[in-house]
Amino acid sequence: MDKGIVFSFQFSVFRFLTFLFLFFFVSGYGQSRFREENLVPNPSFERNRACPRYHESIRHVIGWERSHIFSADYFHFCVSPFQHMSLGTPRNMFGYQQPRSGDAYAGISFCNEVLTAKLIRPLAKDSIYKVEFFVSLADSSNVATRYMGMYISQREVRYIQDNWELISQFLLDEPPQIRNPRERYLDDKINWMSINGLYTAKGGEQFIAIGGFYPYHDSLVHIIRTRRALRNVYRGWERHLGYYYIDDVSVIPYGMNWQVEVNYVLRHVYFDFDEITLLPESINELTRLSEHLKKNPTYQISIRGHTDDYGTEEYNNILSLNRARAVMHWLLIFGEIDARRITFSGAGKSEPIADNETDEGRSLNRRVEFILTE
Repeated sequence: MDKGIVFSFQFSVFRFLTFLFLFFFVSGYGQSRFREENLVPNPSFERNRACPRYHESIRHVIGWERSHIFSADYFHFCVSPFQHMSLGTPRNMFGYQQPRSGDAYAGISFCNEVLTAKLIRPLAKDSIYKVEFFVSLADSSNVATRYMGMYISQREVRYIQDNWELISQFLLDEPPQIRNPRERYLDDKINWMSINGLYTAKGGEQFIAIGGFYPYHDSLVHIIRTRRALRNVYRGWERHLGYYYIDDVSVIPYGMNWQVEVNYVLRHVYFDFDEITLLPESINELTRLSEHLKKNPTYQISIRGHTDDYGTEEYNNILSLNRARAVMHWLLIFGEIDARRITFSGAGKSEPIADNETDEGRSLNRRVEFILTE
C-alpha cells in the first residue's frame, strides 16, 4: 500500500479518536458546569448520611441545616411507610406527596421552623441570581399562609426561642428578599408551588434560610379545615397545623445557563408618580411584547420594577414589586401568556437610569424592564 495512503489513513484515525476524546471531555465538563451552576448544595435533598428515623433529622442531609436549633424535618423514600411516625416519601405522617424530583424533600412548620444552608460559594457583588424553591402544603394542615420566602445573607440567621409553647422569632437585618406574592395563599396540597425571583447581590452573601419569618398571628393564615380550632399560638403537636414540604431549591447565576436575548428592546412602559396603574402608552408596548412571546414559545421573561427616589427604601421596594406584578397580570390576562414563563421582582430606587433631580429623570426611573431568556 502506498505510504501516503497509509499515513493519511492513520492521521484520519488519529483525528477521529481526538474528536471522540474532546467530545466526551467537553460533554463531561459541560455537564459538570451545569451541575455547578446551582449554588445550593444538594438542592433536592437526595444525598444523606442516614435515612431519617425521627423528627428534626434534616442534619443528616449533606449541605443542609448547619444549626440544630431550627428543627426542620427530612423525608426520604428509604423509610418504610409502615414505620411509626413515618418520614418517608411519598407517604408520611403528614400526608401524601410525591417529591418534585428524586426521592426526598424537606419539611417545616409555619411559622416556627426554618430551613438553612450555606451556598457553594459567596455571591458576587452586583451580579444577578435567579432564585427559586418549591413548596406544597401537607394534607394534615388546617391552615395555609401567604408568608413564605427566602432570606439571603452574609451571616447565618440569628435566632431567639422564647418558650417551647410560643412561636420562635427570627432576627433579620431586612425582610426576606425572595417572597411569595402577598395575594396568593400557599394552599395547594396536590401540586408544587414555585416561589421565585431575581436577586442582585451586595457581595459576599453565602447563607440562605427558607421560612415564614413572622411571629405567628391569625392574620397570617386562613383556615382550610376546621377539624381542630385555630389558636393564636400553636401548642404541642398543633404547631404542625400549617406544615409545608420543600423541594428543588436553586440559586443560579442569571444568564449562565440561559441564553439572554439582547436584540429585543421595550420602551415606554412607565407609571405616574406613586402609582401602579400602567399608563395608556404602555399598552402598545406590552401588546408588542406578548406577540413576540407567542411567536417564541420557548422564551421566558423576567420583569423588574423600578421607582424614582421619593419615599423610603422599604416603600419603594414594595411599589416597584407591585409595578412588576401589574405588568405580569396584564401579560397573563390580556396577553394570554402562561404564568410558568414569567418571573418578577422589584429593585426599588436602587437602579436609576436618569437624574432624579429633574421631573423628566424621575419619570424615566418609574419604569419596568424586561429580560427575555431561552
